[in-house]
Amino acid sequence: MSDLLHAFGLPPLHDPERIIEGDKNLTHASRIDGITGRPITPLKSGPDTASETLSEALYGEPVQLITEAPGWWHIVSIIDGYMGWVSESAIADYEFLPTHRVTAPLTHVYSEPDLKSEPELILPMGAFVSLPGLEENGFAETALEGWIYKKHLTPVGSADPAEAPVSIAEQFIGSPYLWGGRSKLGIDCSGLVQVSLAHAGFRVLRDTGPQFRSLGRLLGPEEKPVRGDLAFFPGHVGWMIDGVHLLHANATHMSVTIDPVSEVTCWVQKDLERKGKTTPPFSGFRRLD
Repeated sequence: MSDLLHAFGLPPLHDPERIIEGDKNLTHASRIDGITGRPITPLKSGPDTASETLSEALYGEPVQLITEAPGWWHIVSIIDGYMGWVSESAIADYEFLPTHRVTAPLTHVYSEPDLKSEPELILPMGAFVSLPGLEENGFAETALEGWIYKKHLTPVGSADPAEAPVSIAEQFIGSPYLWGGRSKLGIDCSGLVQVSLAHAGFRVLRDTGPQFRSLGRLLGPEEKPVRGDLAFFPGHVGWMIDGVHLLHANATHMSVTIDPVSEVTCWVQKDLERKGKTTPPFSGFRRLD
């Protein structure tokens, strides 16, 4: 498994509290049985298209098969240990190990190395692709029998940890909110945190609660938030872009927006009151030192 993860350019999963061992949605993977063969594949709570979407797997991400049902696979995503049901047809053999990942929010796979040629597929940030090595007009040929603009790709494992994840997250401003989403076409709050950290070379857990427990350190009451800190609320998270404003995927606007953290706290407070909960509306700031 470690050799295969190295081939995918994946660092160890950041889980200092060993959350994966006690979370019902997560499990350790021991092998790779295939890759996701569609640009975006929903991970469902059951073998039914009408069941809740828990998360998403992006093109080329490695998975392990847990069990089967007619037309469905119960899989674990090697990326973050998340389990879910996917259509059997969404999983492909990994005939070629990936050489590159998509770094643009979205990129087209063209039929020819020409921007005027027909786009055949659209891939999200984080998708894995294999490049045989042929380049022409700034495009790279892929094992998909199509061409991708080379500047939208980076070799696997070559992410720069110094690149600010919050700057990556800013590229998603205006993206529609989507429960369980992990792409520019639709994303949720913890998905935005995970995807932007992945772009900077970090492999982290997918949901808000585990992220709060595992990422960085909690700021003390005398410490002021700065750009790049994470702000956590019950069931919600976002990036601070300065000492006041939060960049987050939210259901209030159904979009990725920037809002004063004080306003977001009020939204959460009202939602908690509506649900009859007495939980504090703000959990704290965490800094990725």
